[in-house]
Amino acid sequence: MDELLTLRGVGRKTANVVLAVAFGESTIAVDTHVFRTAHRLGLSDKPTPEGVEKDLMAAFDEDDRSVAHHLLIFHGRYRCHSQRPECGACSLYDYCKYGKE
Repeated sequence: MDELLTLRGVGRKTANVVLAVAFGESTIAVDTHVFRTAHRLGLSDKPTPEGVEKDLMAAFDEDDRSVAHHLLIFHGRYRCHSQRPECGACSLYDYCKYGKE
């Protein structure tokens, strides 16, 4: 991680993607979809992507992080939109902090 972050244009998200895909590390990259979905589901209340990353790393077992990362991305992209989330059609509605508010 530290070495990747020294490269120009590489931030935590990109470094985590490289670590996961190229090196098989158990990481979670936090993009806008993961950030939003983690907050809405009540998985994190941290104000920064790094804080959300730490919460998600603690919330998921090492073997589940890659799958969890992708599920959070896809859920945020296709169901839990930033504008007008599809709460009525959401399979996670019963567990969702945002949906209950």
